[in-house]
Amino acid sequence: MLNSFMRHGKMAIAALSVLLAACGGGGGGGDAPASPGGAAVDSGALAQAIATAAAIPANDSATSTSASFAVVQSAGVPAVTINSPPVVKFTVFSNGKVVQGLTLANMRFALAKLVPGTNGDPDQWVNYISRKETATPTVGPNGKAALASAMQATTDPQPADAATPQLVFNPAGYYTYTFSTNVKDPAKTNGVVFEPARTHRVAIQLSYQNAAGETVLVNPYFDFTIDANGNSVAVTDPALTRKMTDVSSCNTCHEKLALHGGGRVDTQFCVMCHNPGTTDANSGNVLTLSTMVHKIHAGKLLKSKGEDYTIWGYNNTKVSFAEVGFPQDLRNCTKCHTGSNPATPQGDNWKSKASREACLTCHDSKPGSFWFTQHTFFNQNRDPNAAATFLKNSECVRCHAPGGAISPERVHFNQNEENAAKYKMNIEAASYDAGTNQVTLKYFLSDPTSNNAAYDLVTSECTGTPVTCSGSTKFGNLRLIVGYGSLAGQAAGTTEFTSYNNGGNTAAVFAYTGKNDGSNHYTATVSLPTPSATHVISGTARVVSIGQIKEPKLQVQSTADPRPQVTPRALVNVVVQNTFKEFALTGTLQPRRQVVSSEKCNVCHGALGTTSGANTLAEAFHSGARNIVEACVICHDPNKVSSTKMTNGVDLNESYQFKRMIHGIHGSSRRTFPFTHGNAVVGAFNKDGTSATGGAPLAAGVENYAAEVAWPGVGINCNVCHVDNSYKLDKGTVGAVIKKDAGVTDPLQWKVISPKAASCTACHDSPKAMGHVASFGNATFGDKTQALSMVTTETCMDCHASGMFKGVDIVHGQK
Repeated sequence: MLNSFMRHGKMAIAALSVLLAACGGGGGGGDAPASPGGAAVDSGALAQAIATAAAIPANDSATSTSASFAVVQSAGVPAVTINSPPVVKFTVFSNGKVVQGLTLANMRFALAKLVPGTNGDPDQWVNYISRKETATPTVGPNGKAALASAMQATTDPQPADAATPQLVFNPAGYYTYTFSTNVKDPAKTNGVVFEPARTHRVAIQLSYQNAAGETVLVNPYFDFTIDANGNSVAVTDPALTRKMTDVSSCNTCHEKLALHGGGRVDTQFCVMCHNPGTTDANSGNVLTLSTMVHKIHAGKLLKSKGEDYTIWGYNNTKVSFAEVGFPQDLRNCTKCHTGSNPATPQGDNWKSKASREACLTCHDSKPGSFWFTQHTFFNQNRDPNAAATFLKNSECVRCHAPGGAISPERVHFNQNEENAAKYKMNIEAASYDAGTNQVTLKYFLSDPTSNNAAYDLVTSECTGTPVTCSGSTKFGNLRLIVGYGSLAGQAAGTTEFTSYNNGGNTAAVFAYTGKNDGSNHYTATVSLPTPSATHVISGTARVVSIGQIKEPKLQVQSTADPRPQVTPRALVNVVVQNTFKEFALTGTLQPRRQVVSSEKCNVCHGALGTTSGANTLAEAFHSGARNIVEACVICHDPNKVSSTKMTNGVDLNESYQFKRMIHGIHGSSRRTFPFTHGNAVVGAFNKDGTSATGGAPLAAGVENYAAEVAWPGVGINCNVCHVDNSYKLDKGTVGAVIKKDAGVTDPLQWKVISPKAASCTACHDSPKAMGHVASFGNATFGDKTQALSMVTTETCMDCHASGMFKGVDIVHGQK
């Protein structure tokens, strides 16, 4: 493995020349460690080389996974020597310098070998160091431990070894660590045999402070083999290691994967212990990384099929993953595994190396299930007495071979998203005629895979005169909706859409009803409601496209392209690349500010709104028809209010304004009371859905987001969703409606939460927080009307403006 500092310009060349000179063995300087070839290394030159490498930013241990070892190894000092207990030499770089003064409290070490799979079995990392877990007999499924004890891979040193002086700092700029375990003695390794020619990996759970005083948590690692002298030789051939996933993929949702107290932050470290040598004694579940991670992310799906995936962890802590839902379709394997990423050379193994260890993590394999029935049939001519789940991996690979009808790549076909490439909505023009009170729209649906050819939206399935395309026709669901500011006295300086839930929900048209100009480009008109004292038409409007395509469902198990339809014929929703356009109703065009982006949502969600954690389209929001945030804010405007009480027991309705709803859903774990959707909510409830006052639990049909949704990031990084730091200043001018008194139809007389408070209290919902925004923030919380809220100035920014002592960026941990 080439050290990263050898790839960075003149400084790297200078450092390399020093290292090459050092290998000659001349000069003084004290300690002279042996190089892999047996020659002595000049300690002075070694110190200079390490110092030079430290100055290269790419070698900083906070970001480099290998420089800690590779710099030492390339300097002629073996990063690992195994002649009895392993000896590891490494350095730590931070802010251009070597970090000194580290102790065993800052690090733990793992050492494993890579055992190539045979007969279809996958390659596996096997740890040399293990411990025995003894289960508490009464802790486990149904109050009983599945196993009395189980072996688990672990790290070095063990707690009993902590007092041994195993860590030494060399003045040349590197540390030497001597393992407690003699890996050459199978009696000390739980029977794992040392095989020097195999690819090995040493990895560190490392913590240190940088120059800013921040604690850095990293997992540097080094892949190597051992030569005849017992010294490490770097593995540089990607084919000789195993890297199935890159933690950067995990971190697109998790921000920074941080487990076991926050110190395990890299999947290349995780595999060191989460391999076939590790089992949870309480549940009996194996903790191999591929099995465990798949089952965790499929937890909600598995629960729907009767399996509650549960692990008992530290101090008999029960952790059930039944509520964990992958936020996009589980068939999107490339979200985590792809060979196109240089960091994951084995990332495409999911396509070519099917195994029961991986496949049975998501596929329901209980007796009676489709999978079990099918594989029992396949197994009859081999071992009729063996359970289908014990089919050998050689059979998995043989049947699910690349290029076949049931290869993993073929059967993980996600028509709902993959065929979205063929459908793009385009809005060419939008204009308003105040004389007729109509909006004229010009638009077309194109096929980006065919030079943007325009589709005829009236298909052969449509019937009648005038023609009608039902919701089951190919394009019959496509609509265009117009939103605008409709409240009298609404601030003119900021565009806010308020019409949809104030009499404007009829400002829409089905796309197929437009007039075709002969080239499949359409013109349609949308009549706006008649202006009145309670519904004005002014400012900037937005037209959005919504809907999905109804395609015939295609066969999954097929090698043909295009894929044939299933028999009998069935329909499936397919994503449309929806769009929007803004235009002036009165005055000059004033586009609505961008707060969040669909692209950021889709980093986790794949295709926003099209699936759910249970991986079923039936549970997707609006059947997958709304997939851009620009459309969400049209319908989920400030006037959208529930018919239920808030779950804090206050006699106010919940607001389903987009910003409040999205914060409430994703931030529900931080709330005092759950954010919910559905009827009927009465009284105060705990986040698990139980009554806070001893009454009945949340009624059936109520979606409890506190129980269902957990924000996957380790902190509160608002910019995961927000663009251009928009979270720092809520520019909203319209309050979120939470009470419509009986008989009150004037939207200006509806009770509201004032704009900034509506955002903050979506997560900070305790009585104390509600009181705070009202008293210190001069905010409204159901005690004032919309009209009064519009003329009341919130003072939240006096303390919470960016840069202030309680700035929102500071209290949310932003920099």
